[in-house]
Amino acid sequence: MSVRITAAERDALYDQIFVRLSGLDEVWTAAQLGEYERADRVAREFSDDLRLLLDDLGWGESSGEPLDLATPPEVLRRVCTRMRIRAEGEREQQEAERSEVRGREEHTQQVLSTCRRVLRNLPTGN
Repeated sequence: MSVRITAAERDALYDQIFVRLSGLDEVWTAAQLGEYERADRVAREFSDDLRLLLDDLGWGESSGEPLDLATPPEVLRRVCTRMRIRAEGEREQQEAERSEVRGREEHTQQVLSTCRRVLRNLPTGN
C-alpha cells in the first residue's frame, strides 16, 4: 500500500528536507569530536531523508501532480515523525514570538495613547 500526497504536501516535505541538508556537516563534526553515537544517529536521519528525496520527491520543483510514495513505511514513519516534532517545536516558537510582538505592540500603543492624551490636556502657550 502506498501513500499518495498532493503536490503542495510534496513541496512542504521537500522544503523541510532541503533546509535540513544544510546541516549535513553535523555528521562530520560529531565524528571529529569522537561523538560516534551522535554521528551514527544523525547520519541515519540524513540517510532516511535522502532516501525519501531520491526515491520519491526528486530534486527541484514538483510536477504539480499528486505523488505516490514508494519509500518503505518504516522510513516514512521515521522521517515524518522527526519532521512533525520539529514542526511542532517551530509552531510553539512562532507562537511565543507572536505573543512577544503583541506585547510590544500593546506597550507601544499605550505609550502613544498616553502621550497623545497628555499633550491634548496640556495648557497651550508657554
